Amino acid sequence: MKCNRNLSLAVTIIAMCVITTAAHAQSGSLKVRFHVPFPFTVENKTLAAGEYEVTQPTQFMLGLRSVENQASAFEHVQPVGSSKEVDGRARAVFHRYGKSYFLTAVSDGSWQSTYDFDMSNKEAELIAKDPTRQPQVVTALSNSTVVSAEIGRK
Repeated sequence: MKCNRNLSLAVTIIAMCVITTAAHAQSGSLKVRFHVPFPFTVENKTLAAGEYEVTQPTQFMLGLRSVENQASAFEHVQPVGSSKEVDGRARAVFHRYGKSYFLTAVSDGSWQSTYDFDMSNKEAELIAKDPTRQPQVVTALSNSTVVSAEIGRK
């Protein structure tokens, strides 16, 4: 009886170690590159136009790093709420108001690695000044293509 209990305990510990290792490996697996031809704001930091690499150092944090000048930002993110927001393409999604761009989402193309950024204070101020104003959605794809979409579509 004691042998069965020890065996069960050992199996449980091994299973927990395997699950923890798999979860940790998955949380750091995101790595996306995209070219942004315009300066943009992510949460409350403005970054210059250029080539960016996005990595995931922890489960709910993404790191953005400029390939050219090494400027970086680490921002909290939330996983998307629905697989409807995923289309299989690695991309960075921006809201555009005139000449101002705000990073709103990043994806490697899979549902598990698609994340939304918190709205920046500056974007919230623009919306507060004119609540009827809708952003243009601009997407920078990993192949350096930039496309505009209809309002409300990522």
